[in-house]
Amino acid sequence: MVSALWQLWLPLLPVMIAGCVHMAIVTLNLLPWLAVPLNEQVFGRNKTWRGFIVVPLISLLVGPQCLGGNIANPMLLGGVTGLGYMLGELPNSALKRRLGIPPGEQPTRYKGLFMFLDQADSGVGVALGCQWVLALNWGRTLALLVMFIITVPLVKYGLFRLSLKKSRF
Repeated sequence: MVSALWQLWLPLLPVMIAGCVHMAIVTLNLLPWLAVPLNEQVFGRNKTWRGFIVVPLISLLVGPQCLGGNIANPMLLGGVTGLGYMLGELPNSALKRRLGIPPGEQPTRYKGLFMFLDQADSGVGVALGCQWVLALNWGRTLALLVMFIITVPLVKYGLFRLSLKKSRF
């Protein structure tokens, strides 16, 4: 059972590491020239070129170290899941801006729904990236998405405890 869960979770490791590195880069304000919003009006000020470059690149680079011989093309998987992570966040951000919710904040109405979307949005992009690279069926893709949704709050809490993130979730 543990081995099966580990094998299911393993493809998520590079993008999880990339997300943590990205939070450290944001907190330390490294690469400030890349901290330019993609489109502030549509996505808000927090969706920047820095994230779109750093997350896929780090995920691509750590893919081979994390996945080794377990996956045929770990660099491709890392790059695709890193890009999927970033693309997956855009619709939720656009919806929040459209509803007048400031970047980085939760709405007062439908708070539970938006908290869930904040955990799941990037996971959809990651799961679809894994599906494409690893030729997963829809059942395994959905299981991977669930694993991502369960893992993200734990990672975010760890980042909060390390003072790399301002909120717990």
